[in-house]
Amino acid sequence: MTNRKVKLEHFVNLVAVAAADGYLNAREREFLADRAEETGLKADEYESIVKDADKLQHVVPLNQFQPEDQLMDAIFMSIVDGEIAEQEYQLCVNMACKLGFERSDVEETISEIKLIWQHR
Repeated sequence: MTNRKVKLEHFVNLVAVAAADGYLNAREREFLADRAEETGLKADEYESIVKDADKLQHVVPLNQFQPEDQLMDAIFMSIVDGEIAEQEYQLCVNMACKLGFERSDVEETISEIKLIWQHR
């Protein structure tokens, strides 16, 4: 799998996680736009993926390219709007297991992010 394909798969997964609760709010869109830019996606690619967010299926990564980063981004994406929907949580847990992590890793990461946000 090429580096571009890995990054694209990761971005599509982030959009799927963000849309798991049925909508994309402004904070989620802002985070996705930043990630798209970092990934090198063109504006039309970004718009095409986000436009069809409700149709995307989350693909648990088959690659082990930077698994911590993939999981951290998915978790952050799921709570960037201030709350984590059950569907988003389950997607993160499934991703964590596929990448060799445990449910407790997801819960710990969520707690750490919330703690950081409280001290801002």
